[in-house]
Amino acid sequence: MSTEVNGAGTQRSLLLLELRAKEFIEKEHMLKKGDFVVAAVSGGCDSTALLHILCALSTELDLHIMCAHVNHNLRGKESDGDESFVLKMCKNLGVPCRVLSAPVAEYAAEHRLSTEEAGRQIRYDFFEHCAEKFGENAKIATAHSLSDCAETFIFNAARGTGLSGLCGIPKKRKNIIRPLIGFTRAELEEYCAQKGVCFVTDSTNLTDEYARNKIRHNVIPTLREINPAFERSLFHIENLLAEARDFISDSAKTALAQARLGGGYSAKALAALPNAVKSAAAVLIFEEFGFAADYNRVRSLCEGFSGGDFQWELAKNEYLCKKDGSIFKRVKLPDAEKMNETPFAEGRITLSKGENLLIELLPHELFKNSYKFKKYSLKDAFDYDTIQNVAFFRSRKEGDKADIHGGTKTLKKLFNEAKIPPHLRDGVAVLADDAGVLWIEGLGAARRGRITEKTKTVAVVKRESLQT
Repeated sequence: MSTEVNGAGTQRSLLLLELRAKEFIEKEHMLKKGDFVVAAVSGGCDSTALLHILCALSTELDLHIMCAHVNHNLRGKESDGDESFVLKMCKNLGVPCRVLSAPVAEYAAEHRLSTEEAGRQIRYDFFEHCAEKFGENAKIATAHSLSDCAETFIFNAARGTGLSGLCGIPKKRKNIIRPLIGFTRAELEEYCAQKGVCFVTDSTNLTDEYARNKIRHNVIPTLREINPAFERSLFHIENLLAEARDFISDSAKTALAQARLGGGYSAKALAALPNAVKSAAAVLIFEEFGFAADYNRVRSLCEGFSGGDFQWELAKNEYLCKKDGSIFKRVKLPDAEKMNETPFAEGRITLSKGENLLIELLPHELFKNSYKFKKYSLKDAFDYDTIQNVAFFRSRKEGDKADIHGGTKTLKKLFNEAKIPPHLRDGVAVLADDAGVLWIEGLGAARRGRITEKTKTVAVVKRESLQT
């Protein structure tokens, strides 16, 4: 009699937890009938519970489930044992399973990441790959729990994170859903025990080698002594913080839209914002311009909104600037290579940056006919017979002048008028002889080298890129 009662109680407890999971999934609009779901399963308690709960709900919700497991190869035979366990469990449940054996330690060393971050990147890339097989609407279900949220909150708070770091693990993000985010680890362990399913335990979770383990083993139990429902209470706080974060973020986006000035933002408008909104706007500016946004940078930018002009190099040749009341990004482009001094001659001249100058000498009549058919441009040609002594192709030099149009001007002024960017000017081909500059690429011939009816031979100079 007692056994029957206990059995009935256990069954009710199992159904209650699965019902709570179903209600949470429906409330948060995580899944709809007919969805394809990739369940991320390590073999531990939480992910084992996730897979069994999804299977229990699969008929009612018409779910198509696939399991994805990553062997990190960090614990030798133990990692292989986890893989075998997951494969056997999936076989018993009739769930297809895909496994990735990943050299996480090597990947971490190659990309200068911690093993935790490397493993995370590899896992989520694999889960996305699996989901793609089901189509763009497939979901990825991970087994993050209420206990994970509490540990993440404390971990981020200890590191001095901003508001976003205190908002916990989101219930869903894009195609990733977390159906167990409302359950504690203790509840999931009880579920597995009552259902009679086994799970594996990662031996590294039993040590205090990692910061999260120290929090799990030492901090959380103390906080539970103060409040047995600590994790659930903290979850409510995280939700309130998330609402505040979203409100501030939306306000910052609106403020940035109103402060937009061409390719930048009005520093005066941003300086007038409330501090919380100002900080959020600073973060969004860093993100838009492709810069990392740490605490010190955000603080400096907030102060910079009302300060003087600045130019901060935040990446190689990339700057965050303030000038004339505008906050903007400036990219310093690499300077063009200077040309080696090369004697003028018919044929091809190889330039130092991997391009050619093609020089042709044509009778005037032939050039005129070609010009009529737009084969050549007047800017590409000059009177060959006006060369005095020896001519050389080279880059610009200090003191260069030419009478291209409107009187004699320095090359600097000619380049400014032609709006040639400063970083490209050393790459412009200049032909000079004993009398000075005779021809400039893109601008044409000096007055003394212009083509007239008296011209006998026309020199045509064209740049051509080398084919690779």
